[in-house]
Amino acid sequence: MTALPRSILRGSFVAIAAASLASSACRDTTAPVKRYAVLDDVGQNDWQMVSAGGHHTCALKSNGNAYCWGDNSSGQLGIARSDTVCGTGKTRIACSLTPIQVHPGLRFTLISAGARHTCGIATSREAYCWGANDKGQVSDAVLSGPTLTRIAGSLGWSDISAGYSHTCAVRTDGAVFCWGSNERGQLGNGRIANSNTMVNVSLPESVASVSAGQQRTCARSTVGTVYCWGATWTARQDGLEVTRAQLTPQLVPAAPKMESLSVGSFTTCGAGVSLLAYCWEANPRGEMGTGTQTGDTMPERVLGNLGFVQLSAGALQSCGVSISGTGYCWGDDTFGQLGVSPQSLIETCGGQQLPCSTTPVAVFGRQQFTGISVGFGSHACGVTVAGNLYCWGLGFSGQRGDGTENYATFIPIMVAPPAR
Repeated sequence: MTALPRSILRGSFVAIAAASLASSACRDTTAPVKRYAVLDDVGQNDWQMVSAGGHHTCALKSNGNAYCWGDNSSGQLGIARSDTVCGTGKTRIACSLTPIQVHPGLRFTLISAGARHTCGIATSREAYCWGANDKGQVSDAVLSGPTLTRIAGSLGWSDISAGYSHTCAVRTDGAVFCWGSNERGQLGNGRIANSNTMVNVSLPESVASVSAGQQRTCARSTVGTVYCWGATWTARQDGLEVTRAQLTPQLVPAAPKMESLSVGSFTTCGAGVSLLAYCWEANPRGEMGTGTQTGDTMPERVLGNLGFVQLSAGALQSCGVSISGTGYCWGDDTFGQLGVSPQSLIETCGGQQLPCSTTPVAVFGRQQFTGISVGFGSHACGVTVAGNLYCWGLGFSGQRGDGTENYATFIPIMVAPPAR
């Protein structure tokens, strides 16, 4: 998943993407709001961007310092070990309940949290990844865990997106490279074989941004055209989404020119030059925001006539920030990840009839956001215009960063200040 600094967010669009499945019985998601003083290592909260992964989250400060929190079972927080353990029952994992600085020797301009790995671009334009490497998603034949792996590229990098178990990046000359898992062709090289080395994706245009999802990748050209590859939705049979493997990039049919792009587990969303939002592909929990649970291979307008300056497609839900700065989400709300009480929703989705909204609903509270990220799990986080950071949804691995393991809440809770 990818994002840009808050100063850029105010005047442009951002694609933050990633994805995974989330499944469990509906639980009470009400939790007390824990408030923290607006203090941190620079005397005030100064968050610039956030990226929600699977069960971890990473964010940047304006000075380029990177912080992560949540699940650290694969070293995705960038630290060798965690003294804290999180989880329920027999599942206990290394974690951090509050932000910890990642690789203090580097300053980052962008960070992207995948399902179990993390990548970022430093101020030097060098790209780095760390965390799980079972599919080659860190791009190294041997190393994995918290060890920093530099991604080769003499020309430098302008964008990077950590998917579920693959990674893609854009070089400064507009070329795209991918590595890691490739079961559905998400590396775009015409094959179905994992690769721990970079493969060049052949595209007819120079690329501005890329978004890696669960088993799918999309790229936006410098003129706004969209190309996608990997798992591609074709139909829905007996309540199940049917996909095929698309091994090379294909132009998305009938797509308007896009200013942003975000790929989730099943759905891809983007904002056009008109600021109207469009989503397409599968739609099992209403994450397309079109008022139905029916997917479409062609982009459909998100209902509500809202103008969006930023969008993020996640596991089974999508979120965005409107022109006014209001946060909106749609899709699955089992754990309160839409930022509204599940009990307040009248819709249900899927075979388990879980609480959902097939149209955008406003995130609880009156925060004015610059960006919201939903990732490969069931939590969401957003940066406000004041530079504060709030998270909501699932939290048993510490992924909300509020210092607790409270199971779930729909109420946005301020992330704790980083440890000094």
